[in-house]
This record gives sequence, structure tokens and C-alpha cells, in this order.
Amino acid sequence: MSLSDRAWKHIRERHPEVSRYRSVIEDTASNPEIIMEGRWGERKAIRYLNKTHLGPKYLVVVYAERSGRKAIITAYLTSDKKKVKGEIVWKA
Repeated sequence: MSLSDRAWKHIRERHPEVSRYRSVIEDTASNPEIIMEGRWGERKAIRYLNKTHLGPKYLVVVYAERSGRKAIITAYLTSDKKKVKGEIVWKA
């Protein structure tokens, strides 16, 4: 799965709280605990992180699948998995 410079810039600017977790973002996209499908066909790879600088959180990595390629769009942390919109399509 690719994390373009453009997407990484977006993540650092809009969600600076996850900018220290680049390798975890890439790993979560490849090895999630849950995958959800969003309203516009995007996918959300989710992993629970016991330890972040903000305490325990869920990492949500939003990506798109186009022409057999997966590209990360954004990533963010949340403490409430129920706030992540979409339908579960896969669970580890």
C-alpha cells in the first residue's frame, strides 16, 4: 500500500497527532484488526494502540482501492471506535 508525499503532507498538516506514527500507519494499512467500508467506497483500516502519547487510541487509516492499487488518503486517532462511520467488511 502506498503513502504518497501528498497524503503524508495532508496527514501531518490536518492530523499532526499521528505524524510520529508513520510506520504504524503503513503497518495498520497492511495488517489491520478491522476493515470498514465508508460511504463513498473508501476503506478504513483500524487498529487499537495501547500506548500513544495521548493514551490508548484507535488508529484509523483511510485508503482507496482503484485499479487494483491501494493508496492511503489520511489517518487519524480516535478514542471511540463507534464514531468511525461505515460498515465492517472484515475483522481479524
